[in-house]
Amino acid sequence: MKVAILIRHGESEANTRNVISEDLYGYPLTKNGRDQAKHTAMQLQGIPVDNLITSPIQRTMETAEIISRIVNVEAKADDRIRESGLGSFNNKRVESLPKAMRSDLGMESWESHQNRFREVFSEVNGIWVMVSHALPIRAAVCSFLDIDEIESFGVEIRNASMSVIDLENSRVLSIGSLLLSKRIWSSMGSRN
Repeated sequence: MKVAILIRHGESEANTRNVISEDLYGYPLTKNGRDQAKHTAMQLQGIPVDNLITSPIQRTMETAEIISRIVNVEAKADDRIRESGLGSFNNKRVESLPKAMRSDLGMESWESHQNRFREVFSEVNGIWVMVSHALPIRAAVCSFLDIDEIESFGVEIRNASMSVIDLENSRVLSIGSLLLSKRIWSSMGSRN
């Protein structure tokens, strides 16, 4: 079995301020974000998680720590699932971004996100939980659906949501869900 459970961090101060940031520190989880992370962690209770990796950014590290306590697996930082490279738009308000392709704005390309995740996916053996960010998760999931950046604009990766990929069969099982279905549970084992 090779399954990746991609989890977006809980709501952070960057989300409430409507700011994009790749800074390691400065935007911790809000109380709501901590509650969201606890809810998601409870969805994972009983799943035999083999590895828990996280982006090294504060909001993902805090989310992973909450999940770690429930799944009883130590979280390890992995730079390959970090936030997007934002270039000169780091720490800018979302509404100030021009309507243009990321690569045209000097940001990290869509393909770069996909390549980073594909490298991690090649190492998965068992069930891996990966705590990351909205755009990198969207790019990773869409790489299995053969959907490009423009075609993916309607794909929403909500805070503390789970996107599950059966890597062995190159099949997306869920995108941005707050609950794990019985079908997903059956592909990973059953609740105790």
